[in-house]
Amino acid sequence: MSGRRSLRAYEWVTGFLGLAIVIQAIVAEGLRGDRLLMGFWALSHLFFLDKTVFLAPDVAFMPGFPIVIAALWTTGPPGTAWLILTSLIWQGIRNRDRISRVAFNSGSIAISIAVADSVASAIFRGITKPLNPLSIGGLVYGLILILTYHLILTGACTLLLYIEDPKLPFISRLIRSFKKSLTWIMPSYYFFSMLLIYLAETGGIIASVFFFSAIYALWRQFYFSQAYKQESVRAATDSLTGLANREGFRRYLDSTLSEAKLPVAVLFVDIDDFKSVNDEFGHEFGDSILCTVASLLKKLVREDDLVVRWGGEEFVVFLWNTSIEQALAIAERICGAARHCELPLGAQITVSIGCSGTDDINEVPGLVAAADNALYHAKHRGKDRVYVAATSK
Repeated sequence: MSGRRSLRAYEWVTGFLGLAIVIQAIVAEGLRGDRLLMGFWALSHLFFLDKTVFLAPDVAFMPGFPIVIAALWTTGPPGTAWLILTSLIWQGIRNRDRISRVAFNSGSIAISIAVADSVASAIFRGITKPLNPLSIGGLVYGLILILTYHLILTGACTLLLYIEDPKLPFISRLIRSFKKSLTWIMPSYYFFSMLLIYLAETGGIIASVFFFSAIYALWRQFYFSQAYKQESVRAATDSLTGLANREGFRRYLDSTLSEAKLPVAVLFVDIDDFKSVNDEFGHEFGDSILCTVASLLKKLVREDDLVVRWGGEEFVVFLWNTSIEQALAIAERICGAARHCELPLGAQITVSIGCSGTDDINEVPGLVAAADNALYHAKHRGKDRVYVAATSK
């Protein structure tokens, strides 16, 4: 579970560093400024936090991001600090079992905002209040704020994903995220941030309320549309096997994890020598083997359990209300079934399985890494066998 400990440490360090920045901003200037606008931005951020709004097939933005930028622009660091602090308290109350991730989310926003504000202020020396958003200087100032904020936040989240799963290529994922930011995500953040700032500075809160009402109505219309549901399912499903993919696994875990479902066990299943199967029979035959193993796994677990195609010839089986002893028995059945599976062209396969489990809800996100490590030992000991992680309970 060393990977999980590193992840939690990164979350807490980021959270405490961000909290220190928030406290410093509040102590330095307190609630001076437009208190009503501060409260409005805080409530708006809670309302829109992590809500995706699609305005066109190729344009999307997270309203939470423009709100943070607008809060920084119109109320300064103290107002933004109150926004972050409000979100931290509210999300902490609602997600007490995931408090370290809540701390990371709030902390990374605080750090990103502090860096963005420092960069913009350094370039526009002597500016105590941001320039008018519709002026050339104001547009450049806003662009620097939004770009810096988004790059820092993307880097922090990419590092989080890498610590959570070191198999994900850090540099290539970071570059891909930056490219996406500069093509279609970042421009929409910029546009709506500038619009919110202009409304707040000229039309006040009332104008912003009308804007938010329109965006919320649009979000509801699209979010609950059939097209969105279908696209959401496709994004979470492996196209070859029909199983959930990693995104599907993440959504499943976020929506299903609870104390009532403990203990939990994970099986990390890998088809032995799959490359030789592809080399001997061809990749099309290899695809059929993957589909066969996927069907086999679904038959041998309960309907409520989750089978995931993790990548290549690797599968993950997530078992609720299952002790490590019960998971071991299921894994042995899977090994036996694969060994005796009837395949065309006289082909034969075996699988190796790593098994991990826990009755501590805080350790659940680290079970996949533990099972993966156990799989390595199963392979090292001769394949076609099950190995149980030493740290499992």
